Amino acid sequence: MGLYTMDPLEVAGGWVNGYDPVPLPAGPHDRPRRVLDRLLLPHLQKSECLVAFSGGRDSSVLLAAAVDLARREGLPVPVPVTLSYPGAADADESAWQDAVLSHLGISERVVLTVHDEHDPLGPIGIRVLRQHGLVWPPNFTPTYRMLTHARGGVLLTGEGGDEAFGLKRVTPLTKVLKSRFRVPPAVYRDAARALAPAVLRRRSALRDRYRRPWLRQETEELLARRDAADQAAYALNAGQNTWQFSMRRCARIGYETMRILASEMDTDYVQAFAEPELVASVAAAGGYWGWTGRTATMRDLFGDLLPREVLERRTKALFANAVFRRYTREFARRWSGAGVDPELVDAEALRENWLSPTPHAPTMSLLQQAWLAENPR
Repeated sequence: MGLYTMDPLEVAGGWVNGYDPVPLPAGPHDRPRRVLDRLLLPHLQKSECLVAFSGGRDSSVLLAAAVDLARREGLPVPVPVTLSYPGAADADESAWQDAVLSHLGISERVVLTVHDEHDPLGPIGIRVLRQHGLVWPPNFTPTYRMLTHARGGVLLTGEGGDEAFGLKRVTPLTKVLKSRFRVPPAVYRDAARALAPAVLRRRSALRDRYRRPWLRQETEELLARRDAADQAAYALNAGQNTWQFSMRRCARIGYETMRILASEMDTDYVQAFAEPELVASVAAAGGYWGWTGRTATMRDLFGDLLPREVLERRTKALFANAVFRRYTREFARRWSGAGVDPELVDAEALRENWLSPTPHAPTMSLLQQAWLAENPR
């Protein structure tokens, strides 16, 4: 399978819509922890095994599970690789990282400092664009940089955790039915929305949609309808919904892209929580109703691996200001307007976005396409 080629609407909107029609494998399914051990064991046996570790819940659980298994099997402990963003306070997770590493008793780690290196038009991004052209996902640079430190071995990541362990359509209803405490009125409203027919859920998604101000109105409305259709397709059954999340084309294509780029370095790239066997086991464990939220899911599946405060954290790092940096702004100022379809995109609105304090992440593919138009391979 080669690298995916985005169509013009996907580039303009910065998203790949739809689901792959792959059925959820029939059971019985083993417990998620046992499945995770089976997935991790052959990778831990490699001479170079790195774990992408941000300090977030998913990467912390993955690191803890890999370290626990390595020690039980008498294998070398995997090495966490962390990205540090000294110029982006919203991306700082050092306190969480230190807490997890202290709990696990790990001192060896790789820390990669990030200034402008992960800009979509920085040295790493340009290298891949020159070799392959536009790829999905466009924000490949952080992972690509970590892959270069795992040459000949494996990079394990917690990508896919949001899909496997995150909130599902039925979650508000599950909270209402299973919570031992009084739930806020907003949860009842969300539960009613979850039970609404697809036509009403599409209408609600359109009303509350993510806005893309750099697009022409007709294009923005068309892509909003595609986004709404995706949301309305989610099953009420939590297990089925979990599987649907993992079968989203944006996720599956992105995983395949990074595997291809990794293979060029003789490296394996593994999104442990996106592997079908693991996703199917989580779907089975959750059943129809699933859990009452992300925290309950993490506690139930991984409560023995990490302290409660790590599993129950509600904060999340933000990386937009750490990505669009000097190279983006320099290009935006001198950009001729070439490389974007004027029938789909308002070029001046797009330029204003790139020069704003917080550019929209979905404009990244357009940024790289515009650069390629002015710097043909």
